[in-house]
Formats: sequence, C-alpha cells, structure tokens
Amino acid sequence: MKKFLSIVVLILAAMSIAIPAVQAEELSFALSSNAPATFWTHARAGTVIAEQELGVQVEFYMPPGGSVEEQKRFVETMLAKGVDGIALSVIDPENMTPFLNEIVAEVPLVLTDSDAPNSNRLAYVGMSNYAAGRMAGEAIKGQLPDGGEIGIFVGMIDAQNAIERRQGIIDELKGLPYAAQYPGEMTPAEPNIQAGKWVILDTRTDNVDESRAKANAEDLLVKNPGVDLMIGLWGYNTPAIISALGDAEKLGEIKIVGFDEDVTVLQGIKDGYVAGTVVQNPFEYGRKSIEVLYKLAKGEDAGIPEDKLIDVPARYITKDQVDEFMVTIEKQLKIGETNAQK
Repeated sequence: MKKFLSIVVLILAAMSIAIPAVQAEELSFALSSNAPATFWTHARAGTVIAEQELGVQVEFYMPPGGSVEEQKRFVETMLAKGVDGIALSVIDPENMTPFLNEIVAEVPLVLTDSDAPNSNRLAYVGMSNYAAGRMAGEAIKGQLPDGGEIGIFVGMIDAQNAIERRQGIIDELKGLPYAAQYPGEMTPAEPNIQAGKWVILDTRTDNVDESRAKANAEDLLVKNPGVDLMIGLWGYNTPAIISALGDAEKLGEIKIVGFDEDVTVLQGIKDGYVAGTVVQNPFEYGRKSIEVLYKLAKGEDAGIPEDKLIDVPARYITKDQVDEFMVTIEKQLKIGETNAQK
C-alpha cells in the first residue's frame, strides 16, 4: 500500500511540475496599410521588432489595389481567425466609420497614418497630418518667398491624411491661425486657389495608380508650363513627379517638395533637385501600433492621452540631414523586406 501511495505522490508531483510549463496562448494582431508602397515596408519592419520585443504574431497586409473592399476583406478574415487587435491606415474614413465601429465592438482597434476621427477607434498613432501640412507650407514659402504657382498631387483626396496635409499647406500659405488637429473647414479641391501670394493650380488625384501619378504631373506641366513648384502628398507621388520632370528635362528648374522617405526622393535631395521632404516615422507607426494593441489586449495602461493622439512628430529632411537619415532607413528596409519574403 505504501508503495502504491508513493507512486501516486510521484505522479501528482510530476503533474504539478508540468502544469506551469504550459505556455500561454500567443497573442496575435493585424495591421493593414492603405496602399502598397515602400513607405509601408518601414512600418512592416516596426512590426517585426514589436514581434520580437513582445513575443506576439503580426499579420501585415498591403491592399494591392488600395481599395476599401480589399481592406475590409482582410479585416474580416483576421477577425474570423481570432486576432487580438487590429491596426489600420484607413482608406476612406468617412464611409468606413460604421465598419470601424463594428471592429471596435469585437477587438481593440487603433488607426495609424490615416485617421477616422469620428469613429470609436481607441487611439491614433502617428503625426498630426495637419501639422505636417503646415510644415510643408513653410517649406514652400521658403522655396518661393515671392509667391508662385503650385501643383499638388495625391492618391485620393478623401483620405484623412490627404485632407489634413492639403489643408495645412493652404492654411500656412494663407497665413491663417493654427487650427486644431482636425480642421473642420476644408478648401474644395478646385483649380486656381489663391493662397496668399501663391496659387494652387490644381490638386491631382491618381487613385493609387503610380503610372497615372506620373501622367498627372506630365499633364499639369503641359497645361501650366509656368508652374514653379510641385508637391506630392503620398510616398509615391514625389518619385512620379521626379520621373515626369526628368523626362521633360525640367529637374532643377521646377522646385520639388515631397512627403515620406522614398529613396528616389532622398537621392533627389542629395543631388539638389528636391528641396526637402516631410517625413513621418512609419517604422515607429508599426512598432507603436502593435505595442498599444498588446497592452490593450492585456488590460494594461497603453498610455493613450485624452485626445487619443499618440504623437509621432514629423520632420523636414533637407540636404544637411539626408545622409544620416538614409543610413537609418536602409536598415529598416532590410528588416521589412526580409520579413516580407518569409
């Protein structure tokens, strides 16, 4: 009998040791960009670092056509898989708000890069796009202090980041007081807008089509040969401008200001035909979005301020800073590209 009891004790002891060794289920999250672009490869790198730091899994997605339908399908698939939180760069904030609210009812949702401020999202991770637009406006004034004609290029004008960047530029050129993060009065996208000493010839959209983006720049140049400056509001727009002006042998004659850190734009800054570019920090967007979702899923304090904006400030990169900046982003691209191939 004693021998039997000893065996039972040993079995129970073994069981008690084995139970704590069982690993808790790994948390998983999803992040969708608003379009396929090199910009988002940096964000992917940030999610890779978050995976390593937090011990989580991240499903990263770039909608091939940059469409609402693609983004919605991805989200629905992720919800069906049971992810613990979702991060999005919203393609159409106004029309997607009801859908976003449905997501929040199921899992934590944070937005990054492009916001939907009227939704129930728990936080927005990124810069103030309006502030970035004001920064771009300052750059334009520095390049054309006596005024001039400007062409604006962007993928879609109804994306919140496009709305705010464009409005920030216009307000800065008009010399208006600094507005709130989400300015309510938007200037219609019509031709020949007078903004102080400057004229915005047009705001051209391409529906996230890079070949069309270049065609837009070419067409504006043909119709407005006196244009003084072109600015691209999304990452691929400025490379399209550079390509169009290069073909027309106008590089160095027409000033260029960009957004984001495409290597073509950075090389243009080094070579002197791009004045500068307003950069976000997509690497930190990716890393921070997953960190916030992780803390929310764990019931921890995610450090979300009252205005829901987790600020990752913009910077304006000119020739003085471009070399150091390029070294940093080259490392990020290698991380993001390596992960994309897995």
